[in-house]
Amino acid sequence: MGKSQHQIPTREELKKKYNRINKIKQEEPGQPRFLQSSNLSCIALCEVITSKALQKHGNIWVCPVSDHVCTRFLFVYENGQVGDVHINTQDAQIQTEILQATGSKPS
Repeated sequence: MGKSQHQIPTREELKKKYNRINKIKQEEPGQPRFLQSSNLSCIALCEVITSKALQKHGNIWVCPVSDHVCTRFLFVYENGQVGDVHINTQDAQIQTEILQATGSKPS
């Protein structure tokens, strides 16, 4: 093994080097921006494990165990351009469309 000396960077040096904020180029006025609208809407399509922790409240499902939930898709819309917000994902036709879109097989 060589006898060259290696300098281990300090914690502050590592933070400065790898901090993502330092890598983002400062935008000039009038340049296109990605997902920086003040009006963003997000919808997550998640896969969940059926367990006793899974709870349904009306049309909303809640699972407090994060290991039982996997986000498959995150849809982000700018300036209120959301699709049909009144869609019922429990409808058989909608479930079939979701399975087709994700390439999954019905269970």
